[in-house]
Amino acid sequence: MSTTDPANPPGLEDLSDEELVALCRAEKPECIKAFHELLKRYESLVYHTCLRLLGQVQEAEETCQDVFLRLYQKIDQFEGRSLFKTWLFRVVHNLCLTRRRNLAIRRERIGEFEATAALDETERRATADSENGILDLSETVQAAIRKLKEDDQEILMLRFVSEMSLEDMAELLGTGLSATKMRLYRAMDRFKAVYLKLSDGEADLSFSNLPPQPQDD
Repeated sequence: MSTTDPANPPGLEDLSDEELVALCRAEKPECIKAFHELLKRYESLVYHTCLRLLGQVQEAEETCQDVFLRLYQKIDQFEGRSLFKTWLFRVVHNLCLTRRRNLAIRRERIGEFEATAALDETERRATADSENGILDLSETVQAAIRKLKEDDQEILMLRFVSEMSLEDMAELLGTGLSATKMRLYRAMDRFKAVYLKLSDGEADLSFSNLPPQPQDD
């Protein structure tokens, strides 16, 4: 009979993710050493993924904490039909998208008057600047992105703001590489159409602060 203390299992770092999950289920709530090992393995990667998707340190830190709280609460739901890492990053992705939506709603409600005033001012400046051939490209780009559907915003943010590779995007989104490329290129086409409409079709899309179209490998 084994004399190993189940509350203090040796060699946690040598166990696979799936073995740690099984041990975590057996330990909790009295002992969470296996859970701490999972946290140690993935905390940095989860945080940097949240930072890429959200773009703000504070939001990334808070979402990272939410991810591991959710992981602890829901770990019994991991059925092992996929890799633990894949299951974990679905949780990360879903929580980040939910947080982005909530942040957008909050900003819209709190800053509606200020946003309207800022837009009016932007339009006045654009009218004045157009006489000298000057265009505030960054504001037009942002306005165009805001008019896109959420799915298009998401994939453009992953590619051009978070600077993720097509392979990483495909893994995160759970789609094939070809499907990911097609989704990205279609989103870029829709962005260009909206951008040209906002700029009355006169802008040159080759300017420096519009990200270049990725090249296929």
